[in-house]
Amino acid sequence: MLMAAGGSTPAVRLFPRPSDAAEPREVTVLIRSMTGYGRGEIEENGIRVSAEIKSVNNRFLEVAVKLPRFLAPLEGDVRAAVQKRLSRGRIFVDICWDEPGGPAETVVLDESAADVYYKLLQSLKQRFGLSGEVDLATLASLPDLLKKEVREWEPSRALPLVREALDVALDDLVEMKAREGAALAEDLRARLSLMLTRLEAIEKRAPERVEELRARLSKRLKELGGTGEYDEELLAREVVIFAERTDYTEECVRFGIHCRNFIDYLESGGAVGRKLNFLLQELGREANTIGAKAGDAHVSESVVLIKEELEKVREQVQNIE
Repeated sequence: MLMAAGGSTPAVRLFPRPSDAAEPREVTVLIRSMTGYGRGEIEENGIRVSAEIKSVNNRFLEVAVKLPRFLAPLEGDVRAAVQKRLSRGRIFVDICWDEPGGPAETVVLDESAADVYYKLLQSLKQRFGLSGEVDLATLASLPDLLKKEVREWEPSRALPLVREALDVALDDLVEMKAREGAALAEDLRARLSLMLTRLEAIEKRAPERVEELRARLSKRLKELGGTGEYDEELLAREVVIFAERTDYTEECVRFGIHCRNFIDYLESGGAVGRKLNFLLQELGREANTIGAKAGDAHVSESVVLIKEELEKVREQVQNIE
């Protein structure tokens, strides 16, 4: 490949960074969505370079790069630039290179092939005693002696332009992911608030259940005794056994801690998707244990509502980087 000739002029941004806009939109970056789109385009010396980036959900970071053939050696540089800015998702990068009139073409002589042809023809002439000269017309008619060559930029010289366009596209993508992440965070906080409200109702229900059991047992013992008298010690023992067997205080405490940690991760920002997924598993486990221990219709109703919100939160978290 030949190095492009000509002086260098400053690159012009045809698709500005978000920060270059006349009225930049302020976005508080806490968490980021895994889905988004970004585009960057610059021009220098008539060369227009554009970069498009699309991001979709994925457990890990996978980067697919599409480049013009002559820029194939830059795939590693493009991939590294993306990996510095993003941590999760399936990323599709498309780099386009547009030159006015297309790449320049020229016809070149394969001098090595010409030497071989000439020596072979001379050898044949001497061996068989042939007349005539090996002239230009003879050589020109031989295959692969003349060939077209496309003048392309050296990848090392093209890299700064590609990086510039890619940086603009990444800025655009990250801003979009941040906006969607802010909306996700708002929705998740609202759902966690609903779950904590239900948790409060479950905690308040705990002493009520014990008192209701005491009253039921007392009534039943009176009915069975006939005289209205019964063994208070027996009643107290049964109530204690019931309270210990159905106590879900520890599960409620852990559930509340997990919720607070969840909110802390949302506010700390960064790539917290995997941490949030782990907390959701723990929250689901605690909710199931509370429902199983309680054996109470009121508690079960609150647990069902909590689990419905957990499922909605789980769907949202799958889209967090």
